[in-house]
Amino acid sequence: MKKEHLEEILEKLMQMEDAEENLEMVPLYEEALQLSREIYGEYHLKTLEIYNNYGGHLRNLGLYEKAEEILRCAVACARVVRGMGHPDYATSLVNLANLLRMMKIWEESEEIFQKALDIYKRTIGEEHFIYAGTMNNLGLLYFEEGKYEKAKECLQKSLSILDGKEEYMIPYAITLHNLVDIYKKEGNVDKAEDTLNEEIRIYKEMKYEGTVLYAAALNSLSSLYCEKEQYEMAEKLMEESVEIARVHLGKDSEAYKIGAKNLEWIRKMRRKSSHPVTVQCSFENHGDVFVKGMDLCRAYFHEIGMPLLEREFSRFLPRMAAGLIGEGSECYGFDDEISRDHDFGPSFQIFIPAEDMPVYGERLANRLRSLPVTFHGFEARTESQYGEGRVGLFTIEDFYGKFLACEGVPKNLNHWRQIPENALSTVTNGEVFLDNLGKFTSIRDELKKGYPEDVRLKKIAARLMKMAQSGQYNFPRCNKRGEYVASHLALSEFMSVTMSLVYLLNHSYRPYYKWVHRGLLGLPVLGEKIYEKMNRLSVLNLENDAKEMEWIIEEICALCLKELKNQGLTSSSEPFLLIQGPEVLKRIKTPELRNSNPWIE
Repeated sequence: MKKEHLEEILEKLMQMEDAEENLEMVPLYEEALQLSREIYGEYHLKTLEIYNNYGGHLRNLGLYEKAEEILRCAVACARVVRGMGHPDYATSLVNLANLLRMMKIWEESEEIFQKALDIYKRTIGEEHFIYAGTMNNLGLLYFEEGKYEKAKECLQKSLSILDGKEEYMIPYAITLHNLVDIYKKEGNVDKAEDTLNEEIRIYKEMKYEGTVLYAAALNSLSSLYCEKEQYEMAEKLMEESVEIARVHLGKDSEAYKIGAKNLEWIRKMRRKSSHPVTVQCSFENHGDVFVKGMDLCRAYFHEIGMPLLEREFSRFLPRMAAGLIGEGSECYGFDDEISRDHDFGPSFQIFIPAEDMPVYGERLANRLRSLPVTFHGFEARTESQYGEGRVGLFTIEDFYGKFLACEGVPKNLNHWRQIPENALSTVTNGEVFLDNLGKFTSIRDELKKGYPEDVRLKKIAARLMKMAQSGQYNFPRCNKRGEYVASHLALSEFMSVTMSLVYLLNHSYRPYYKWVHRGLLGLPVLGEKIYEKMNRLSVLNLENDAKEMEWIIEEICALCLKELKNQGLTSSSEPFLLIQGPEVLKRIKTPELRNSNPWIE
C-alpha cells in the first residue's frame, strides 16, 4: 500500500509541476521523501530521484537553506547508490553547485562544478550536451565573480559542443550574445561584431526574424557600426529594429521611442559624416557628453529589461514594479564624472510582493543576472566594497523594511520618530519606471507627504533649540576665547541642524550628509538662500572673518523665524531661537509630545 501511495504522490507532483502549483508541492515532497526512506531506505535510486527533484524545487522557490540540506543529502545518496565515478553522482553535484552559485558561495560552487566536469569527462565525454550545460553554468559563475576571461573560455567551450545541433541553435545564439558583452568589455569591437552577425544569421536560419531577440541583436550591431562611424549600415539595421519594436511593443513603448531617437541621430550623423561627431546617439557612451545615471538606467530598463519581462514573465508582469531608488548619488540626480568610479552602470530594481517570491522570484532573479552587463558603450556596474544589493530583485516588504524597520508606512508616531531622516529620504528618492500593481508606489506616495505633522513639529522644535545653542550661543563664545576647534564643531552642528530644519519646513527629509547641502537647491522654501549662506560660511576664516560668520548665523536664524511665522508655527518675534522651540511645541496636538522636552526630537 505504501508503494502505491508513493507513486500516487509522485504522479500528483508531476501534474502540479505542470500547473505551477509551487508552494503546495513542498509538503507532498516531504511526504514522498519520508515514504521512500521507509520503503526503500536512505540509499536507493528512488530516494535519490526524490532528493534531486525536491532540492531543485526548493531552489526554484528561493528556499535556499532547505534546498542546500536536501541537495547535500542527494549527493551523499548518489555517492552510495551510484558511486563517485557515475554520471548520476555528477548530476547531483551540479544541482548543488548551481544552488551554491545562486547563494554566492562561489569558491565551493566552482570546486563542485570542476569535480562534476571531471566525472562527465571520464564517463559521457566532453561532447555530450550535459557537459556543455555544466560548462555553461560554470561560465555563469565566473561571470558573476567578474572573472571574464574564464567565463569566456567556458562559454566558448559550451558553444563548441552545441555547434551544429539544430535543436540547440537558439540557446547557442543567446550564448553568443552573452559573449558579445565580454568582447565589448575587452574592447574587442571587431570580435563583438562578428559574433553579432553570427547570432543574427542563426535567427534568420531558425525563422526567428521579427522577434524581440532578433531586434535586440540588430540594435546591438547598429550601435557597433555607430562606434565605427559606418552610419549607412547602422541606419539600415536600426530601421529594422525599430519596426519590430513598433509591431510587437507599440509606438508608446520605451524600446520604440529610444530606437526611433537612435535612428534619428544616425540619420543626422550620416548627413554630417564628413565632420567630427558632435552629437551622441541616445545613451551611447562617446565620452564627450555626460549622461546621468538615472537616464542611463531608465533606458536600460525599457530597452533591455522590459522586453525580457514581457517575453518571459508576462503572467506576473501585472504584479511588478521597477525603478531606481535608494542609496547612491544617481538616485538623487547628483552624480557626476567623479562619482562614476563606483556603483555606476546600467542597472535597475524590480519590486514584487513577498508572497510572489516563492512562485517566480528565483527564476526572475536568475534571468536578471543573465542580462547584458554593458549597454551602448557603458561599462558594467562597478560595485563598491559595501555597494552590493542596491540593484536587482527585491520584495516590496524587504526593500522598505531594510530602511524603515517596517514593511510600509509606519503605524504610529513613535515609530516615525525613530526612523533616521536619511532613511526616509532614501526610499522616496529616485524614479519608479513602472508599477503595474501600485502597491510599491502607494507606500512611496504616502511617505513622500513627509512626517505626520506632530512629529514634524517635534523635530522642528529640537532643531531650533540646537541652532540657538550651537550657532547663536556657543559659536561666538568659542571665538572670543580663541578656541577655534570648538568653534568649528559648533559651526558644524549649527550648519547640520539648520539644513535639517529647512528640509522639515519643506515637508521633506534630509538626505545622507554629503548630499544635504546639494539637496537644498531643490527645496522651494528657503532652499536657495540657505544653500548660498552655507557656502559662504564654509569658506570664511575664523581668525579673520569671525564677525561676518556670526552675522550670517543671525541672518539665517532670522530667515528661519520668518518662515516659522509664515507657517503659523510661532507668534513670537524673539530672535533667540531657544525661545521658539517651546512655542512650536504648543502647536502639537498629541499631549505626550506637546508636553515633552523640546531638546529631544
